[in-house]
Amino acid sequence: MKRLFALLGGAVLSYSSISSAAPTPFEYKHHPKAVSEKRMRAVYSLIQHSSDNQHKVRWAILNAMSQTRGPAWLLEGEGDGYILARWDYKGHAIIHRIEYNDKAVQIKYDGGVHDYKCKLLVDGYCYNTHRRYYKYNISLVEQLRKELSEL
Repeated sequence: MKRLFALLGGAVLSYSSISSAAPTPFEYKHHPKAVSEKRMRAVYSLIQHSSDNQHKVRWAILNAMSQTRGPAWLLEGEGDGYILARWDYKGHAIIHRIEYNDKAVQIKYDGGVHDYKCKLLVDGYCYNTHRRYYKYNISLVEQLRKELSEL
């Protein structure tokens, strides 16, 4: 619970413009420099849930961010239907736009620093960045699935 309060206390509006968002099915677009479809689907696929209460969904996302293995994801900002989440590790950072509605939640790439800067960005999905990017995101995806299944 302490991590969640630290997460909420560090909120700063920044990177994305304030606009509404909605999860959309991920469609892999083959590219010679892209990582495998399997790795990308593990991070960017829709995470279905059964709650029609967006406040509960938002809370589940924030709780999942605070419960990941390793460094917690921090609340960087939010808007209508999305949360900006930042992950920092040894001077490197990933920023995700976690979009949600009454049916699903989805992670999209919103920025990165140093090793996690996207080298191939298509429709909000990073097709090429540091090889550990997808590994580090699996913990967040697992926590999101867990929290959303409890709604």
